[in-house]
Amino acid sequence: MNTEETQRNQQNLKNKTISGMLWSFVERFGFLSIQFISNIVLARILSPSDFGVMGMIFVFIALSTVMIEGGLGSALIQKRTPTNSDYSTIFFSNLIIAITIYIILLFSAEYIGGFFHQDQLPNLLKVVGVVLIFDSFGIVQNNILIKTLDFKKIARIKITAALFSSIAAIISAYAGLGVWSLVIQNITNSLLRSFFLWIKTSWKPIAVFSKESFKELFGFASKLLAASLLSELYRNFQSVLIGRIFPAKDLGFFTQARQLEQIPVMTLATVVNQVTFPVFSELQNNLDILRNALRKSLKSLIYINFPVMVLLTVIAKPLFLLLFTEKWLPSVPYFQGLCMGFGWLLIVHNTNLNVLKSIGRSDLVLYLEIFKKIIGVGLIFWGIKYGILGIIAALAVNSYLEFFINGFFVGKTVGYGAFKQLKDILPTFILSVTLGFFTYFVFKNIAVDSLLSIVLQSVLFGSTYLFLSYIFKFEAFTIYFNIIKNKLKKQNT
Repeated sequence: MNTEETQRNQQNLKNKTISGMLWSFVERFGFLSIQFISNIVLARILSPSDFGVMGMIFVFIALSTVMIEGGLGSALIQKRTPTNSDYSTIFFSNLIIAITIYIILLFSAEYIGGFFHQDQLPNLLKVVGVVLIFDSFGIVQNNILIKTLDFKKIARIKITAALFSSIAAIISAYAGLGVWSLVIQNITNSLLRSFFLWIKTSWKPIAVFSKESFKELFGFASKLLAASLLSELYRNFQSVLIGRIFPAKDLGFFTQARQLEQIPVMTLATVVNQVTFPVFSELQNNLDILRNALRKSLKSLIYINFPVMVLLTVIAKPLFLLLFTEKWLPSVPYFQGLCMGFGWLLIVHNTNLNVLKSIGRSDLVLYLEIFKKIIGVGLIFWGIKYGILGIIAALAVNSYLEFFINGFFVGKTVGYGAFKQLKDILPTFILSVTLGFFTYFVFKNIAVDSLLSIVLQSVLFGSTYLFLSYIFKFEAFTIYFNIIKNKLKKQNT
């Protein structure tokens, strides 16, 4: 391949990456915004206990989802040229595993309800569990769209499904169906999403199951499955522990705080997972270009995530008062702790792990997850004696340790380790935290209503952040400024 063709391919990949980032952001932000708005309405109708019970159920749904996908989707994305036989083999594997797990949940539902001391949980779990089967029908189609960076189509599908399922949930809640409205929301969303993936993608499975294909892909995927399952177990272990030890309403407060915190965090985290992994996989044979792509991705992502987490921490109380009313105020310290202790580094963790996956080091990803989660569980057992805030503090400590552990191995493999990353993200960290303290103390003794307080603090924080970014010539500011300028230039020509 000559130099001109190489440059053309790199520019094409860059354009597709930028477009993919934008549409992936639209998809996650749109999806989570719709869920966020519906959650506001539902939180005013339903009780914290209703959300707590569903939080218990989704511990098992989340774990089951990881087992069904099994890392095989990531194996398809990482493989440079997967065949139709590969896709069909994974499709039937997902479907068989989904049906098997659903049957297991059916027979385990009574025992799970007894564990949490919730009489209505078994029936809820038996019904909502069908989302596992519905989801399995669309996993391969979704992975194909991710591999081809067609995030525009993904955005339309998921936002449409979220909109109609949220409307169904709100109507059900007003009709007096209580916690069952949340079940209806999840089933409707899953069914519509898979339906749209089938009619909007050209790929359809063929009657093939290749043992050779499965063996090849599972060799890579098995380690990612173990790592993902371990990560999901660790994440949901917190909810299990809270649901077992504390009243359901306390788990409801924690769940509500986590759901709100995840709107910005998971928007960016999903963008990272969906876009950077296939892009990094394309660059796996050129470490210099991969290292530069990692550095720019990291600086661009934390430039958004850090200030958002700090601002949400500052405006947490008026935000909960405005959105959920006073009955949800116990969620505020949980929300603040999750934002500052866990949420703002998640983007960095995901980006680093995607680099390791893209170069085929799924074994290293697994070993890292085992090591980090052993430390994390130990910290949680230490923190539980201080209540739910103690658990959140344990999550924070583990997250900071994870940054250096991940960074060490990324440094060994691609030459961009923890201290180089820290040097690049430290200016954004310092600016964000400094402006957070400044904004808090400016408005500390100013008595205004919740909406006005949120608007004024956000305007002060945001405008000052952008101004100082321009003054100090932040690289990420320049990157976003040039993207916006080029987009506007194209529209005017």
